[in-house]
This record gives sequence, structure tokens and C-alpha cells, in this order.
Amino acid sequence: MNKAVSAGIGVGIGLVALAVILLSSGETDPGQDKSSTGVEISDEVEVTVEESKSYDVNLSEDLEVGDGNP
Repeated sequence: MNKAVSAGIGVGIGLVALAVILLSSGETDPGQDKSSTGVEISDEVEVTVEESKSYDVNLSEDLEVGDGNP
């Protein structure tokens, strides 16, 4: 008998939760309501360009490059 009562209470709570979810989602429609939680998509693209950076490398003439033994 206790298992049946527990199952009944669980099903009742589940049905109440489902009803709350369905009723609350039906009240607000993101397409019709301009609330702060809505997302707007735009086709505009903004491009910003920064000045390019250049680096100077000075090599001395006595630099040895290769696979020589250290």
C-alpha cells in the first residue's frame, strides 16, 4: 500500500511540474515579445583594421648557421 501511495504522489508531482512548464512556456513567445532575453540577428558586418606591425632583424656577418658541432 505504501508503494502505491508513493507512486501516486510522484505521478501527481510530475503532472503538476509538467503543467507549470507548459503554461509558463506558452505565455511568452520570443518572436512576438521584445524582452531582454530575446536574440536579434543582423546581416551587418563591421571590419576593423589595425596598422600592421613590422620587425627589423639585424644579423652580424660572423654568424655561422648550419649543422656544425657545438
